[in-house]
Amino acid sequence: MMNIYGEQGSIDEVAGVLTELRECGLRPDMCSYNTLIKAYGIAGTVEDAVCLVKEMRQNGIEPDEITYTNLITALQQNDKYLEAVKWSLWMKQRGL
Repeated sequence: MMNIYGEQGSIDEVAGVLTELRECGLRPDMCSYNTLIKAYGIAGTVEDAVCLVKEMRQNGIEPDEITYTNLITALQQNDKYLEAVKWSLWMKQRGL
């Protein structure tokens, strides 16, 4: 569901699915986070995407190559080039 809504840029619906998961006592997994980060990029809310990467780490989920690629793409598409370069360097330092 999250992927379908995310591809359409329906960020409210994606966030709603995430909220429902949490209300049921379920924690987002890597796939859920990656989908939501991509959806935030499509919707133009890249600050929320960056916050999700930080939340992943706080929840013990180490972002992977897909996570960083989604984030960097979102930043570039929303004219946040300097921040995209910073995350690209971070990704390189992590060996991804």
